[in-house]
Amino acid sequence: MNRIDRLKQKLFAMDDRTIFLERLEILKISAQKYAGETAGMCFGHTLNELLSNISVVIDPDDLIVGRINEIIPTTDQEADFYGSQHYWRPAWFCATGGTTISWETLLKLGLNGIKKKASNRLSQITDNNPESLIQKDFLTGVMLCCDAIITLANRYAQKAEDLAEEICCSEGTDEHNRQRQAELRGIAEVCRRVPVFPPNTFHEAIQAIWFVDIVLHAVAGARDFALGRLDQYLYPFYADDFRKGRITSEKALELLQCLFIKCNELIGLADYQDAKKRSLCYDSVQYLVLGGQTNDGRDATNPLSFLCIEAGKMKLKQPMLVIRYFDDIDKNFFRQACGLARYGGSVSIYNDGTVIPALLNLGVDMEEARGYVYRGCCNPSIAGKDGSLMMSWHNLPKYLALTLFDGSKFQSFAELFEAFVKQMRYALSSEFARYKHSASKDDQQYTFSLESCFLEGCIENARDWQVGGTKYAHVMHVACAGIATVADSLAAIKKIVFEDKEMSLSELREILSSNFEGNEPLRQKLINRYPKFGNDDDYVDSLAREVCRIFCEEVVKYNNGNYLVRFWPKIYSHLFNRPMGKNTGATPDGRMKGEPISENQSPAYGADKSGVTACLNSMSKLPFSLAPGGGTNLTIHPSMVAGESGIDVLSHLVEGYFQRGGMHLHINVIDKSTLEDAQRYPEKYSTLSVRVTGYSAYFVQLNKDIQVDIIARTEHIY
Repeated sequence: MNRIDRLKQKLFAMDDRTIFLERLEILKISAQKYAGETAGMCFGHTLNELLSNISVVIDPDDLIVGRINEIIPTTDQEADFYGSQHYWRPAWFCATGGTTISWETLLKLGLNGIKKKASNRLSQITDNNPESLIQKDFLTGVMLCCDAIITLANRYAQKAEDLAEEICCSEGTDEHNRQRQAELRGIAEVCRRVPVFPPNTFHEAIQAIWFVDIVLHAVAGARDFALGRLDQYLYPFYADDFRKGRITSEKALELLQCLFIKCNELIGLADYQDAKKRSLCYDSVQYLVLGGQTNDGRDATNPLSFLCIEAGKMKLKQPMLVIRYFDDIDKNFFRQACGLARYGGSVSIYNDGTVIPALLNLGVDMEEARGYVYRGCCNPSIAGKDGSLMMSWHNLPKYLALTLFDGSKFQSFAELFEAFVKQMRYALSSEFARYKHSASKDDQQYTFSLESCFLEGCIENARDWQVGGTKYAHVMHVACAGIATVADSLAAIKKIVFEDKEMSLSELREILSSNFEGNEPLRQKLINRYPKFGNDDDYVDSLAREVCRIFCEEVVKYNNGNYLVRFWPKIYSHLFNRPMGKNTGATPDGRMKGEPISENQSPAYGADKSGVTACLNSMSKLPFSLAPGGGTNLTIHPSMVAGESGIDVLSHLVEGYFQRGGMHLHINVIDKSTLEDAQRYPEKYSTLSVRVTGYSAYFVQLNKDIQVDIIARTEHIY
């Protein structure tokens, strides 16, 4: 068994009962020790307290070091943990997550360079008015945080040296121990250099990334810090090492695999919807973007992009490899990415041809739009230049129900549709009204966050990202959910009431209010004989497109004034289509009260009966140029893409969808019988990774509702 196999074996043997109790105990001390300090000073001193005192752990197979010492708590420790929650995530020491820091800045400057930048900016502030005092505190906090992380790196360097010395002093040292001794001395040398200085080698660059990542995720504590365009910012180090003979592709792959495994060590095995892990970064969704375009629009694929695909064959749930497709992408790379998707790797594919225009429509500059990344679940981001995301969801079928039952007597479908649009607009205006008095940069209460040390603009502006330090404002992703359910329902009303005149609207209302009781034949007719989104039928597809267009344009209208928050529309339900459905009555498409509404950009379950191409044709008609976020799940039976030619089938299918205007695909190549068997015998499928909705999870760790949801998705087969 090689190093990577041993590390993977250890990963899947982890116990989700463990807790980072050292953090809690140190925060208790810090709460008293630094009480009364300003936000930046308090955060910086507390971080230093933590990074100076938490255990330094280097295990026998570690090449990339940095591991949190977690323990299974005793009964007394468990009780103390739950009795001390106000210390676990105190307001004065927390991270927000859901962002992509500027990894390029870290690698270019190192922590000493970032510290110097903050010091120079601090020297420019000579006033002592309230705003200046806040700026001084922020910049001082940045410098303290840099020092704290340097302390941690130096402690790891010393630990590696101590372990190497222990091997040196042991009797009967064999070849394996001598090799490990050399590795430990190399690790010590790396940790003395990074992240304090800019890295010189590929190994140093990965180690620098991990030191900062582990502090953001596990020590400051938050989910969904993304790795961004790793193949772009790490490639110069790999290329230089390779050219100078310092590294082979095999060694580089091993280092990438070590990083990928590290990403999973922090987060536990269970899905965050059914969390067992007591951690502030449990089940963090860590997006890593590959491919796409350079700033001047050329293919960005490079040899490191291919190595990341190879590392993805470990089939771990994180990091999620986000492939950016565009017309001139390296075809061999794209084929290999599709091959990894077929193999069951954590792959998500986005289309530059729709995402970039959507970002431009939202006011993002071209260079930065071409550099887009994703964070969280299907949320676009401008790497290093925006802060944490916020999200809200709007249940479109619920708004249709409010329209139908408001007592109005509609004389035409156009009148009903306009009333539905008013309901939708009212819901959006009510949501945005909450931000009118709290979204101004000048009205925000000052806080300090660690991620601001690594976001562009914050040091220059001497402001935390939460109070307007970054170029792009705090982004609120506003999502419309249940688009297929509402489009199918509108099509049914249009046809059965206003065109075919088979019943009045009041009669339909009564049938819906009784949940189709005594009207099963009608329900089956609505399900099986009326137009359904997902079958390339423009009768219903045009309604889906129009509803989405109006929703997206309405969201964007609220982007005005000196507001910290910017609103970006999405066509997306995440996992909320089931809980939303439980709170939504029967709908005119034949869906019964309490059943799930349609998920994300996909057809309603079982409604797409004309094959996968027709399904994708329907979705490609949605106005993705207005909405850069959201996602589409697609389940394909393995027989459809079997054999060597099967990868070509899959890659051509994805390309065809994107060339017709599609935005995203999240592909599961699996048959329902395997998933059903995994439900019955979970012990046989502990490592089975599936695409959920913008993220991956181990199927047997999902709760029953989500397992059922995945099984219910249409299984496409020729």
